[in-house]
Amino acid sequence: MNPTPPRQVLALLDDAAAAADVIELSSTLAQRLQCPLEVVYVESVPALTAAALPFTRVLAAGGMQWQPFAPRDVESGYRAQAARVRDLAARVTTRRSVRWSLRTVRGALAQAIVELHAEADLMVVATAALRAPLAAPRGARPRRPAAVTVVTDDSPQGRQAQQLAQQVAQALDGVLTVRHAAGAAAAAAARDRHCDLVVLPRALVAPGVLATLERPALIVG
Repeated sequence: MNPTPPRQVLALLDDAAAAADVIELSSTLAQRLQCPLEVVYVESVPALTAAALPFTRVLAAGGMQWQPFAPRDVESGYRAQAARVRDLAARVTTRRSVRWSLRTVRGALAQAIVELHAEADLMVVATAALRAPLAAPRGARPRRPAAVTVVTDDSPQGRQAQQLAQQVAQALDGVLTVRHAAGAAAAAAARDRHCDLVVLPRALVAPGVLATLERPALIVG
């Protein structure tokens, strides 16, 4: 029996520096699975809280003088980053003919994963910038095959994650590594510095796992 098609792919990020690679990856998935993409930019509440403190300062351009830093400065940065993310998403999804949308939320990346889990079966989480693009733009110089690692167990969700990881590796012309782990061992298995993308069933995504991920993660289920 074929698996139920995903309703949509969610791409979560809190730093526009990782947007190009994460949007390229998530749009590749959306195109392959024939579903829409929603990009979610997470505005960090702790950054706003820190900026509101009376003693918060930033080093001015040139590194010669410390200047006051206020929440309005953080808000301005958020608007600029959201605009950058929107422009990137528009270009990539147009090239791949993928339906997409963008929204912003406030909180933290881990919090957003919990709050948005009911909206999508697939989440690409930008826990770190990729070392190199997983899906090179059309006409770009060929690169090494993408290395995809799936951390799985014997649960139905684990088997679903492994099946989807195979599709992801095929879509990216990549190489798949399967690691069987559960509980605390899942965190260690997910810290694979030699891979480009970690695929995890949602049941294995504990806070400790998210805190130690060094690569973007695709969360399944």
